[in-house]
Amino acid sequence: MNLELRKSGKANREISPLPLILKIKEVLARVSPRKKLIVAVSGGADSVALLHLLIEAGYKNLVVAHFNHRLRGKASAADATFVRKLADQLNLPCEVGSDDVRKLASDRKSSLETTARESRYDFLAFVARKQRTRSLFLAHHADDQLETCFFNFLRGSGIAGLSGMKPLSVRSVGGIKIELHRPLLGITKNELLDYLKVRRIRFREDATNAIADASRNKLRLKVLPLIEELFGSAFRTTIVRNARIFSEEEELLSSISLPIAKNETLSVKLMRDLNPALRGRVLHAWLKNRGVDEPGFAEVERVASLLEPGAAAKVNLPADRHARRRGGILFIE
Repeated sequence: MNLELRKSGKANREISPLPLILKIKEVLARVSPRKKLIVAVSGGADSVALLHLLIEAGYKNLVVAHFNHRLRGKASAADATFVRKLADQLNLPCEVGSDDVRKLASDRKSSLETTARESRYDFLAFVARKQRTRSLFLAHHADDQLETCFFNFLRGSGIAGLSGMKPLSVRSVGGIKIELHRPLLGITKNELLDYLKVRRIRFREDATNAIADASRNKLRLKVLPLIEELFGSAFRTTIVRNARIFSEEEELLSSISLPIAKNETLSVKLMRDLNPALRGRVLHAWLKNRGVDEPGFAEVERVASLLEPGAAAKVNLPADRHARRRGGILFIE
């Protein structure tokens, strides 16, 4: 698969980067510019734009982190080389890691997408530990938020999934908790491309993004354009706005369910006594806390079935894991 090195054409002087820089500053108002921050940079437009926007917003104590999944042969190696050179040009330290993700997925009997994500986060956790910082910046933008909310709706993940990604969240990886900052969630892909054009900034373009094979690519390239053609582009704003509303409701319900879900095991009696809506939320949060990646409706219902009298005492979970009931207790192995 070929990747092209993209350089923006003539700058459109009517487009000013200032609004984007101000948005970044607003989102990161509580993050000190002096704090050391890790920026995940793939070499693509989104992450390259994020890196430059952070610098323009006054954040200079940055560490560039790039993970090579080895999925595209020479193109993947060229991505790593590009990111190294970019970091060098900006006088920033750069950490590069790699792994044979395809082989890992086969060994773990897991999907390629899930394995790639887990491997990437494992590497980023390593960088965080090495650099003695827990703040990681990711380049997810408004279009990604739309896709995430829509995809989660199709998976039946409930309010938690429909609320989408948060500007700030915490993820436990490799025994450490990492702060995930996503300052671009209020910025569209086109705005980022315009910014790169104005600043004449180079980036790598992944040709596989234009191939409708992975689930997310099918949604992005086929489903969403069809909805826009039939109903207009307003649905994009509506879904992202709904995500903010769901996020507020999610915070309220989480404050009730998380204290229960943080336990390593769950009491069967307690779970049976909970309101069904709250029970589902507790199980969803519990699965996430126990390392089950992005549990959906099916996984929650499967575990909930363990609460039924006379039901099977064991159910399957992703990545060859299981939830069990024994002695009035639920646990994962």
